[in-house]
Order: sequence, then C-alpha cells, then structure tokens
Amino acid sequence: MSGAASAYLDALRAIAANVVVVSHVVLIYLGGGTVGAGFAVALFFLLSGFLITQSMLNWRARPPPRLGGFLADRVARIVTPYVPALLLVVAANAWFITSKWGEPGANTGMATFLGNLLMLQDHSVFQLLGILHIDVPWRIRPYNAAEPFWTVSIEMWIYVAAGLFFFCVLGRERIRRRILWPLVALSLPVVVWNAAAGGGKSLTLIWLLGAVAACAQAQLSASGRQRTGWLALWLVTFGAAGLTGRIAKVGFDAYELQTMALVAMMVFGVWVGLARVPSAPPLLDRACRFLASYSYSLYLIHNTVLIVVFEATQGMSRWLSIPLAVLLSHVVAIGLYVAFERHHRRVALWLRPRFARAIAPAVVHESAASTRSYGSAPHR
Repeated sequence: MSGAASAYLDALRAIAANVVVVSHVVLIYLGGGTVGAGFAVALFFLLSGFLITQSMLNWRARPPPRLGGFLADRVARIVTPYVPALLLVVAANAWFITSKWGEPGANTGMATFLGNLLMLQDHSVFQLLGILHIDVPWRIRPYNAAEPFWTVSIEMWIYVAAGLFFFCVLGRERIRRRILWPLVALSLPVVVWNAAAGGGKSLTLIWLLGAVAACAQAQLSASGRQRTGWLALWLVTFGAAGLTGRIAKVGFDAYELQTMALVAMMVFGVWVGLARVPSAPPLLDRACRFLASYSYSLYLIHNTVLIVVFEATQGMSRWLSIPLAVLLSHVVAIGLYVAFERHHRRVALWLRPRFARAIAPAVVHESAASTRSYGSAPHR
C-alpha cells in the first residue's frame, strides 16, 4: 500500500471516530439525533471488511495452520484496549455517573460486566427474543455509558465467522470440533442477523462490501495494471452521481445497503487513485497517523467521558462543558492507547501459539511431533 493510500485510510478512521464523538455530544448535550454516528459506524465496517480481508489474503500465503494466528491477531486487536476500557466504564459508573444511560433493561452489575467481557452484549439471540416479545431478565446490554460497545461485539463475531469461512471452508483447514461448534453457534447468528436487521440494519453486508473491494484490489494488483487513474475517476464519479440521486429521492440512511454501496465506490475509488502516489506530505502523514492511532480507544471511551463531564458540570455553561468533555475524551483515549492499545501486536504474538494449540486437532499435534522426532534423529 502506498504512503498516500495509507494516510488516506488513516484519515478516514480518524474522521469517523471524531464524527461519532460530535454526534454523541449533540445527543447528550442537545438531545439531537445521531445520523453522523450511524454513518461513521457504517464507514468503520466498510473499512474493516477491506482491511481484514487483506489480512486474510496475506495469511493465506503462510504455511498452515493459519486460523489460530489470524484469530489471535483479531482478538488481540479488539480486546487489548477493550478490557481496560470496560473496567474504566465500570469504575466511572460506580463513582461518577448517577443516571441511567443506554438501552432499557438491566445494563449494570456483574452479569452485564461478564456479558460485555465475553462480547455477548445485544447478541442476536437476545434481539430475536425481544422481537418475539419474550422478555428475559438476563438480557445483556452494553454497560450503561458504554453504548458504543454494541458494535464491537458484532465486529468480533464477524471476524470469527469470516475466519472460519475463509480458512476452514475455503482453505479446508481443520480445527477441534469442541472449538468449532461453539464458535459457529455464537458467530453465525450474529452474521446472519446483522445482514438484515440489528442496530445497523445491514452491517454484515456493509462489511462484505469492503471485503469485495479488497478481493478486487488483490486481483488488480496481481494483474500488474499500472493505469488505474481512469478506474478511480469512474468509480468516484458514478458513486457521487448515484449517491446524490439516492439522497434526493429517499434521503440519507447510512445503514442502508444501496447508499453504502455508492459510498463504497467513492471511498475505494479515491483509494485506487492514491494507490500509485508514493507518499503524502510528511506533516499530513504524521497527523493522520497520530489521529488514527488512538481512534479505536477514542471510540471505546469517549461516550463515558462525555457523560461524566456532563453530569459533573451541570451548573456550568454547556459551551464551556462541551469543549472540556471533548478534550478530556481525547486525553483519556490517548492514555488508553499509550498504556494498552499500542501493545496489541505483542499481545497477538503471545496469543498465536496458544490459539494454535487450542484449536488444532490432536492429529496435527501428533504429526508435528513425529516430524520433529524424525528430523532430529541424525543429530542425536
């Protein structure tokens, strides 16, 4: 990936995270809607499908087994800042936040904490029971002020399902059945449900749009085509014209698949156009890289910080409280990134062999042990 294309993706991540912050400021302080947050979430899933599919394609070039390493990387990337963020949310709700936020129902306590820790918040099974008017008291919600956590669990289970399909179905890689079936049972309903329902209506399909773009980019690179300027121009022009017409006719719905397909054409059209540009201006590149580096931490923790400041500054002018809340959101997010998120690659390296041992069938271990024994015989 060229330096300019990388800086462009970094800029999109940073912008999306800050759009979510602004949308939640409007919601908390002004009682407005969260259309911007919806678009940012959809954009996150679009970029996730693109980048994670690229990661799977890269893993395909490695010797098997691959699934354990891929899942270790994904779990490390999601969980490394997520767990400390969850602990901060619990502490903030215990010591600073006095009001109930988030969705109706029980969203605090040990059961909710454990459910959020295991990425079961607003699982599709709970949502289906809700549609059937079956009210279960143990339904797991995002932990009070941690409302953005609802997308994190969807993202995690899409990663699991995509990895199982790519490596086990397409790559015919085998894993232990006692691991396979629980993963399928937890991930497949989330993928299916969020293809047509869920909070984001079609987040699975939006993720797949990014995956298709990654596969197309891989084919384009493999063909060795150098002249991609016209392709970029046509993608951006067609996407912009279609999106303008779509908005004029039915309005803008960020979670609607046709709308995001047109957005995807524009987003990846620009990326194709930048793919041959060696680098971005140094100052711009550093700024994009810095703002993107802690964007996930910002997404995780900002809503809780906004609520803490909102409740603590009730007597203050909101035009002073809002800048303070936004500034503290970034400060806490940077601290979370420095202390935890930036170490996710080290966590992944620690997890890889453990995941590989946990999911590989016993016959694989026996075969590997036999190979090591045979290979070492001449040196005894």
